[in-house]
Amino acid sequence: MKTKRTEYLIIGSGFGGALAAYNLARAGKEVLIVERGKWVVRDDTCWDEVALHLKDPLYRGETPYLVDQKWGRVQEDWPDDTVGGMSPFYGAVSLRMREEDFQGAPVPGSDRRDSESAWPFGYSELSPYYDLAEKLQGVAGIRGEDITEPERIEYPQRPPEILSRPSRLIWDAAVSLGMHPFHLPMAINFSGEWGKEKCILCATCDHYLCKIEAKNDLSVAVLPDAIDRGTVLMDNHRAVRINTAGGRARSVNVIDQEKGDETIITADHVIVSAGALSTPALLLASGIQHHSEGGALIGRCLMRHVNGVVAGVFPFRTNPEMVLQKQVGIPDFYFGLPETDAEPQGVWGLIQDVSSIGKGVIKDNAPFGLKNVAAFSSDYLINQLCIAEDIPQMNNRVSLHPGKRDRFGFPLTLVYHRYHHRDIAARNALYRMAKKVLRKAGALFFYAMPIETFSHAFGTCRFGTKRATTVLDPDCRVWGFENLYVCDASFMPSGGSVNPSLTIAANALRISEHLAQR
Repeated sequence: MKTKRTEYLIIGSGFGGALAAYNLARAGKEVLIVERGKWVVRDDTCWDEVALHLKDPLYRGETPYLVDQKWGRVQEDWPDDTVGGMSPFYGAVSLRMREEDFQGAPVPGSDRRDSESAWPFGYSELSPYYDLAEKLQGVAGIRGEDITEPERIEYPQRPPEILSRPSRLIWDAAVSLGMHPFHLPMAINFSGEWGKEKCILCATCDHYLCKIEAKNDLSVAVLPDAIDRGTVLMDNHRAVRINTAGGRARSVNVIDQEKGDETIITADHVIVSAGALSTPALLLASGIQHHSEGGALIGRCLMRHVNGVVAGVFPFRTNPEMVLQKQVGIPDFYFGLPETDAEPQGVWGLIQDVSSIGKGVIKDNAPFGLKNVAAFSSDYLINQLCIAEDIPQMNNRVSLHPGKRDRFGFPLTLVYHRYHHRDIAARNALYRMAKKVLRKAGALFFYAMPIETFSHAFGTCRFGTKRATTVLDPDCRVWGFENLYVCDASFMPSGGSVNPSLTIAANALRISEHLAQR
């Protein structure tokens, strides 16, 4: 069996792991990243829905999650594993949580926030790290447009001034209804000065890879810098156990997924950043729950937002030029409608543009008998993504299967999730407003589709000041361990109603700065 040694071992290269590695490498620390995904190949497959999403997807992971999210039926959910976590596939929207979001999740039946899920600090603590995260990813936006935006500095770059045809329809419809649309801040190299290549405004950001590296995902914008500063990245390697003794993480067992060789890596500090589903699974498989005051909560309180897409069907092709249409956000209902009797009380969430998925994917997922009709109608759609905050519930959790294991000997991960009725009510309220905008823009028919992926998963190892109700301390260190940290979406006790990537990145910069100074 091989052995290695490093100062900082980071498990996972997503937003938590990549930004932590950048900061530590910049401080001159010795950093090694273990990543189960592979580097993305920048060729024609990047824009090929068949290669990426149908039949045998190129980047499909080695092991599925076993998910129970409705009707008591357990289904396999296969992740895409790439260097940079899911960022090569994400839609690049980069939003800050609002100041009120740090006060906790909504309380059903009221306009109050739940103090049990409040953060141990407020927005001001994270604000400078948001600034740096936006700079590193070259986020393009316009300060002051978003009426719910917290206090901030100027964005690194501006988005395109000209809106695509579908985005212009949404913008004008929202304005005519008295709403306040804004340009979505996106980590894309629009100017040609904040990344490798200038964006060509194609229609393949969401769900696709960027062939020309204009999307500033982590494999393009952050990890190369960390590697240039000495970080070592072992891709296609899987961490299967953290070995502990005397209140410290001593080493990690790592398997080469291609060759099957096993390596034991000893480290002074271990940072787990494998994602909100895989991180608690690794901690549980390593027996961390038996040696930490918050161990019983590892994997609990899984959240993922309550997301859904409202599609409007128009009497004309909505995007004949096939250009970027994910440009507009509508923030007017983020805090609900506080001066009315509209339900639910309290926060609702955000509405934003979202691109249509490919015809092949639509056809593959449409009901039998409607497949061709659904694929044909995709040219006549404009979609609006509704993101509402979900309430942390103890029963929503990640656990380990008692008998089934993957080919590496690791227990299969069980995922259980149900929404609270308040979550559904908030999404339905956003659905109504999205339909109102689409109708004003000219849509004739509508349909709503809940999003059932775990792309926004968070909260399974939440941090805080009380050992009895959290897994991590305010510095994201596992209670009871001197050198074991969690630095991905798991740490979030609540998540507002915005895409979580920028918040994960900002917190990783905060934690790694503290570590680098020790």
